[in-house]
Amino acid sequence: MRNILVLIGIIVFVAVLISFVLQFLRNSKQKQFMYLLQNNEFDTLYKKIDSFYTKSIFPEYNREYVRLNALIMQDRKEEIDATFDKLIPMAKDKNAKIDILDKAFGYYVYDENQEKCDQIIKEIEKLDDEKMLKYANMMYDIMILKKSNHIKELEKDFDKQPVMQRVTNAYLLSVQYKNKGNEEKAQYYENVSKSLVEGEKG
Repeated sequence: MRNILVLIGIIVFVAVLISFVLQFLRNSKQKQFMYLLQNNEFDTLYKKIDSFYTKSIFPEYNREYVRLNALIMQDRKEEIDATFDKLIPMAKDKNAKIDILDKAFGYYVYDENQEKCDQIIKEIEKLDDEKMLKYANMMYDIMILKKSNHIKELEKDFDKQPVMQRVTNAYLLSVQYKNKGNEEKAQYYENVSKSLVEGEKG
């Protein structure tokens, strides 16, 4: 009985040790990926992603997610489409689905790709996340359908909103006023958005 308990203890210790070492290796590799992204060293990054070592410590989903970020930075549209098409069905739990669908919708709505946005909204509807769906529909109205029906809600309590929310909302207000044909207001909110970004940098 004692030998069995000792064996179990050894197994647990080894499992914890392996988990710790694996997490350390992943963290180290993630820092390397971030460095390569920040310095636009994309060829080196792709080689690292596809290396045997990286494949041995990262699941495919994580590797492809890093690849996606690099592809977006390079604006390689066909490969971006293919990578999103690969990642979306691979996301199994709700949090992962929310993350990848939010990223995909954000990319395609600003690219004004109606077909892709339609596909993603159908996926978002399956999540039973009213807040996410409401925001996606608002963005779709503004960026795809060129409507101006969300001005009042975005202007409400504008000055009380967090800075980054004001940056986004000012931009969306600028687009809506442009959709509406009010160039003066459109320019005003475009300037507000830019000044807020500059303020954050400073």
